[in-house]
Amino acid sequence: MSGSIHALVGMTETKELIKKICLLGDAAVGKTSLIRRYVYSSFDDKYITTIGTKVTKKSLVFKHPSQDMKVRISLLIWDILGQKEYSRLHPVYYQGAEGGLVVSDATRPATIKSLEEWAVGFQKTVGSVPLVFLINKVDLVDRDAFDLSEAQAIADKYNARLYFTSAKTGENVERSFLELGNTLTYTFFKKINAI
Repeated sequence: MSGSIHALVGMTETKELIKKICLLGDAAVGKTSLIRRYVYSSFDDKYITTIGTKVTKKSLVFKHPSQDMKVRISLLIWDILGQKEYSRLHPVYYQGAEGGLVVSDATRPATIKSLEEWAVGFQKTVGSVPLVFLINKVDLVDRDAFDLSEAQAIADKYNARLYFTSAKTGENVERSFLELGNTLTYTFFKKINAI
């Protein structure tokens, strides 16, 4: 018996978390493509309208910076339909979410203007949860000529990160999801007084 107890000494403790996050943004900004790129490492340029919502799962592991502890976080990624005519349904889909990625399309400036509208509606339902803002389809624009100021001002207002992303090339896709996952994990560590 003491052999099995001894075997447990020095093992890293692993906590399991399940976190619901939502991808928000106008229709055709690339939310579904971002999820496909992140979860399945694939891209398809055919546009298919999301009907209702679709849920995809991806697991991540984060290690505590100073303790012998890991957190396995299962992200339940909700792909929220972007059509404005269905906005009355959005609060139902948002319920229980603990974070969000708010997506715009670099080729359509109007979608950048609506980033704040999405963030306000989301946080009105779920409270002040962490957000990450994305300017997607960056592969289709001249980044040097792109005016980032409006989107950056919105992200700053929410104390959030802003990333240029491309579901097609994969640029910053994983990084943006990891940013949100890391924030959720850090919040968990603070909650259990591990930081």
